[in-house]
Amino acid sequence: MKTLVQTRAQREVIAFANLMSLLASGTDPAAALRCIQQVALLVQGNWVVKSDVLYPKDTSSPHSGVPADVLCRGRDFVMWKFTQDRWVIRKEVAAVTKLGPEDVKDFLEHMSFLRINKGWEFKLRYDEDFVRKHPDVDQRQQMLWKGIQAKLEKVYNLTKEHMAPKKQPAQTAAPLLVSGEQRVSLAKAKVKQNYGQLEQDYQKQKAEGRTGGSTCPTDALGVHIKEEPMSDEELMEMSVGDGLNNGLVNGIHSEENSVDSFNGHLPLQERVTQELRAFLTATFKKQYVLTLNELKRLFNLHVASLPPGNLLFSGISDKLLQDLVLDMGCKQIMVPFPPQTTALPDEQKVFALWEAGDTYDQHRQILLEIFSKNYRVRRNVIQNQLVQEYGEDLDKQEVDKVLKDCCVSQGGMWYLKGTVQQPATS
Repeated sequence: MKTLVQTRAQREVIAFANLMSLLASGTDPAAALRCIQQVALLVQGNWVVKSDVLYPKDTSSPHSGVPADVLCRGRDFVMWKFTQDRWVIRKEVAAVTKLGPEDVKDFLEHMSFLRINKGWEFKLRYDEDFVRKHPDVDQRQQMLWKGIQAKLEKVYNLTKEHMAPKKQPAQTAAPLLVSGEQRVSLAKAKVKQNYGQLEQDYQKQKAEGRTGGSTCPTDALGVHIKEEPMSDEELMEMSVGDGLNNGLVNGIHSEENSVDSFNGHLPLQERVTQELRAFLTATFKKQYVLTLNELKRLFNLHVASLPPGNLLFSGISDKLLQDLVLDMGCKQIMVPFPPQTTALPDEQKVFALWEAGDTYDQHRQILLEIFSKNYRVRRNVIQNQLVQEYGEDLDKQEVDKVLKDCCVSQGGMWYLKGTVQQPATS
């Protein structure tokens, strides 16, 4: 039983309900719970495999050669940070543990997801249901974590800054959405109200300043002004002017985005989207094919080169990044990765610029269609497909150009950029 639970827990992060669904039907939950506590620790209500299970004694890091006990301490620090907060910053982990970037990345990738400009977020949501059903287990695990925390404080000389959970950004109020018809009604009502007051003031002034037979209002220069009923269009014109003079838009206090649009600037979200789109356009014009993982790496480098306060520091979600990539004319290539692939989810999402506007667009599209059916391809397969389309006159340099734009070669086979798996190191 323990071996089976340990095997399932090797996924590193798992909810107890999911673990039970993977075990044989009829498995006693209490027995499974006893077993999992021997090989995993509770983090955010979910189970994360213990460090000494992943890094047994007398083993070392495949990246840096660091011994297992040092790796265990570093990974325990990451796990402990996730008991305090949903977010962890990679640089902080590296600064405290003094471990190499690849080791730290391994810790984080196995239990969290990277969010651009935000840090690493724990993989699973807080399992409130498990904690509510098993308060005794939760309390016991909290005691274990207090012991681990005490050891980490001693080993790493942790300061109060390291111990305190990060403050979550305050939630901004949802913008008030008002339909066009409502804005028109509000504007008319406001203008009519103001117009009624102006009419009263005018009648009072006219009574005080009446000099004889003239009943027409006059301005300061004595010019007669003809009075006519106001049309809806005039009411709306007055409402806009009134709104601008009083810091209002259609009778409603505007937020930053609305003020920007009235000052001739794009709203904040549109400006962020515009800058992000410019980055994506320039990047795909150079690269043609990118995995989501590589795109995020290039974006982080781009943001790091920007001056402080740039709009792109506001935080860009993976979803927004992917949506804009597709919106600008790229396509996701569904590369059929082999079942035994070690590629991460972000490495399996492959995007390609479908139309660059040059003479090689169709060549690249034929090649990309080939890779939507094959993970790796020999050069002669690509060349034969292009010859069928363009005839025997196809220049070798044209094939070279297309392959260079979109592919890399390894072991006599061609792969789309970013999809080739490096051979495992012993």
